[in-house]
Amino acid sequence: MNKYIYKRVKSFCDDNGLIEKNDSIVTGLSGGADSVFLFLYLIHIKKEYNLKLCFVHVNHGIRGSEAGNDQHFVEELCKRENVTYKVFYKDIPQMADELSMTEEEAGRVYRYECFDKMRKELGYNKIAVAHHQDDQAETVLFQLIRGSGFRGLGGMKAKNGCIIRPLLSVKKQEILDYLDESGQNYCIDSTNNDDEYARNQIRHHLIPYLQENLQKETVSHIAKTASYLQDVTEFIDIQTDAVWDRVIVCKESFPKEIRAGLSEMKKLHIVLQREIFMRMIEFMSGRRKDITARHIDSLMRLLNGQTGRKIDLPYDIIVAKYYDFVLMSHKDKWYHSSHSPQEIYEERISEGQEYNVTFTNNTSHTIRFHLEENDLITDIIKKNDCTKWFDYAKIKNMPKLRYPKEGDYMWLRTDGAKKKLSRVLIDSKVPADERKDILVLAEGSHILWIPELARCSAYYYIDENTKKVLCASIY
Repeated sequence: MNKYIYKRVKSFCDDNGLIEKNDSIVTGLSGGADSVFLFLYLIHIKKEYNLKLCFVHVNHGIRGSEAGNDQHFVEELCKRENVTYKVFYKDIPQMADELSMTEEEAGRVYRYECFDKMRKELGYNKIAVAHHQDDQAETVLFQLIRGSGFRGLGGMKAKNGCIIRPLLSVKKQEILDYLDESGQNYCIDSTNNDDEYARNQIRHHLIPYLQENLQKETVSHIAKTASYLQDVTEFIDIQTDAVWDRVIVCKESFPKEIRAGLSEMKKLHIVLQREIFMRMIEFMSGRRKDITARHIDSLMRLLNGQTGRKIDLPYDIIVAKYYDFVLMSHKDKWYHSSHSPQEIYEERISEGQEYNVTFTNNTSHTIRFHLEENDLITDIIKKNDCTKWFDYAKIKNMPKLRYPKEGDYMWLRTDGAKKKLSRVLIDSKVPADERKDILVLAEGSHILWIPELARCSAYYYIDENTKKVLCASIY
């Protein structure tokens, strides 16, 4: 192999820890120039690094006899070098139709499934793919055009989990020149000339225009900038990790949701705010694909906008702003909350009984009611936040545990000043969609107690004339 290009690829691999002694590598081999070059490089260093190699070819079932010829070429190449290989076949057009993907996207998904399948079956530790410097530049431009954030503009990583890209320092033309000089044949995919694909338009028109009219080294400059942005991304990840638990509350159980506290969120730099939002979406959907800078911008406007606003995001995600937090949840959460069975729950309490209840934050509690003589209750016990005390003589009918109804109210002071329960909940900054699900203890329309808020009606306060007390304890 040409010493210059060998040293450059080797140096890149060493700098990024891509290929090490005794590695076992599954490698994609389409038969095209890039994968054939990678094939030759790995064969060249196989003995030096004591590598185990398996090459995987995927026939996409798209180009008829041309695809068959590519498969035959790969099989002969592998036999010539006496290396292990595996061929997979898939009707990619059918897969794309079934999964509502483009053929390009479906092909990529299936290829990586095959690579990982072989890696696991063989017990290998890495997957090598033949992306080169031109591919990196195309990726960055594609992400820029579609409105990606800084993470997308970092392009492809040299190492991403078990996937390695040894050729990111090599230009396409260098690969072609080497293969021509060495007399090594390769396959040409006719679909690479089809400008129907956005990447092909960037490859055939945009990059050549930039090289010819603005900067000859467009490709290498874009690739270098992508490398810098990857370093920036790594730094931002570290900073985000440091503040995540302070800002975020996650709920894994159904309905899944995630909250960002407004006060802590607003203390952060705008870059971290954006990254927090992106991670929240990833938590809800398990992916970042199809989330662009436009979506993050809408979340930033929500963060600084009016309480009560909602926005829709991909993957059926709804985001709403409340008094103290931003809530991200799925649309089915809103459906279920509007048909909550809690609306019809109502149970008259009995002295000495315990009741299992759930608060709006989905935490479970037990409430126990019992009677005590006032002179047996000390001032120290009365300060216990987990127990509330009501003058039993003022209760005409044993109250009920239920959920809010129209006309409910509380006494704010012992002089009889009242306030509607709906206004009490608003003033307590209970989110609008949770107000109907907040548990109350009520005698008729008079609310004695809101357990979740530790609020009691002043009418039922105990005083020096109280003889018997109804005690309500939360566990």
